[in-house]
Amino acid sequence: MIWYIENAQRFRSERMRIDALIGGVDWLRPLDWRIDASARINWDADLLIGDEVFPISLRYPNHFPHSPPLVLPRGDVSTWWSSHQWGAGGELCLEIGPDNWQPDVSGAEMLESAQRLLTMEREFEDTQKIPSRHETTLGQRQRMVFSRFLATPEFRTFAASAPKDILYGKANLALHDESLVYHASYFAIADNNTWRDISAPKFLDQECYNVDCILIRRPTGDQLPQTSPVEFRTYLDHLGVGQVPARPLILLLRDDGISAYRIYADSVVTVGVIAPDDIVLRTSLDRAALASRTVAVAGCGSVGSKIAVSLARSGVGRFLLLDDDLLLPENLIRNELDWRDIATHKVDAVGRRIQLVNPEAVVEVRRHRLGGHEASGSLETLIESVSKADLIVDAASNSEAFNYLCAAASAGETPMVWAEVHGGGIGGMIARHRPRIEPSPAMMRLGIENWCGEKGLSTQRAERRYEDRDADVTWIAEDADVSVIAAHAARFALDILAERSPSIFPHSVYFIGLAEGWFYSEPFHTEPVILPLLATTEPPSMLDDVTKAEEMKVVMSIMKRSFGEADPT
Repeated sequence: MIWYIENAQRFRSERMRIDALIGGVDWLRPLDWRIDASARINWDADLLIGDEVFPISLRYPNHFPHSPPLVLPRGDVSTWWSSHQWGAGGELCLEIGPDNWQPDVSGAEMLESAQRLLTMEREFEDTQKIPSRHETTLGQRQRMVFSRFLATPEFRTFAASAPKDILYGKANLALHDESLVYHASYFAIADNNTWRDISAPKFLDQECYNVDCILIRRPTGDQLPQTSPVEFRTYLDHLGVGQVPARPLILLLRDDGISAYRIYADSVVTVGVIAPDDIVLRTSLDRAALASRTVAVAGCGSVGSKIAVSLARSGVGRFLLLDDDLLLPENLIRNELDWRDIATHKVDAVGRRIQLVNPEAVVEVRRHRLGGHEASGSLETLIESVSKADLIVDAASNSEAFNYLCAAASAGETPMVWAEVHGGGIGGMIARHRPRIEPSPAMMRLGIENWCGEKGLSTQRAERRYEDRDADVTWIAEDADVSVIAAHAARFALDILAERSPSIFPHSVYFIGLAEGWFYSEPFHTEPVILPLLATTEPPSMLDDVTKAEEMKVVMSIMKRSFGEADPT
């Protein structure tokens, strides 16, 4: 869109309002209109502030009047007129900008704003008193900074109370196309005594480059060193720094902040320091309580990997992961994992992923397939371990595995959440079992199938898992489809782990539609399944007391034969 051609009336109005401004002030000397190489129309002029002349261009964007014109230095891109300016040669940060722009504001008003800014900066020594919209975010300030050091709250707390003024250690270096990012890994304090940054995942020591790092604590008034190699090394010698390793990261800590440098053979590079405020927990959940909870996740495929990592982000601190499968390239279209974990067991890869987002999480992995060909003894031990969790998550989409998990839930009176994604990506189902509130998971599954039968619907369940390469079922559910069902299941899980009473979910089973089909009338059609609470899963005993006593004698007899005459307990 070339606005000054398509909107001739507005262009005429802009010229008339600028002409009116010229006739009413003595600080504006007009030059002419011109079109630049990007087809933007500009108006050149000089602003006269006292004895100074400021050559400016009023540049209109091609999508004017939907965004404001800019006032910027004309010609010399190295010009820096104001502390309220987007860098050398950049536009002036005026009272009107993209955030408060209205289409009825004209270029003439932008010129007036520029004149007020430059006049006030020359009248006030403290330019900070001048009202400004020139507030940048951390990301904006770091756009042009290639080398960066992340000073975590954990590191800053340690550095402020370190027992020595000079400490030697290591920093991890993550190399990206657009940046080098350092963070302190550990420092030696004394023999066999080191500090480690526990807020950073331990796997970064393996995935990052390790560079030598020297932490030097200095008084606040100490002058920062020059960055020529000779002067910088002289500065280190003056402080008593011993043998300097090759290409170290130097951290100078003063009360007023941290300065960072990387020494190379023929140069010293200043490293930008990122020191975020202490972590603010952006969640309504009690993360301290969740940190002590254990979740057993059966199946680390597309659904299970997403649920596990989501729970880790929410603060769940302990995981037992069960899966025998490997991550292969075709799994990447739906899995939480990526190419770095190809050909590894999914449980190991998901475990690493959990600790990368929640470094304090404890993860136990079992490369077993529930319902597959495994030794009975190991399965029995596994079920016992699962039963001790605070929550069981079934993401295996496997009926045999479901039966084993039902056994674990019954043995430990453990809550259970399970999720299924319909073939074809039309939706999915989430369900939960809470002991002494809902029926057993097996009875709930039967109730779900009966509910579907009463509606004349066949149950939407895959005959094979996503991971089966020889499956006859064609799965076309996209990652977004799987993510929706996994996210709902994770919310079910957190509701149970947080022990909310009453639950925020009035029902324990939901069918969630993502497309029209089956019984879903449209996308996001959600249907709860109403099941009876506290259903009796076993018929009451019909034995009288005498018969019960006789049965107990039979059991005791078997125990005596098994253990001899010793007390069988």
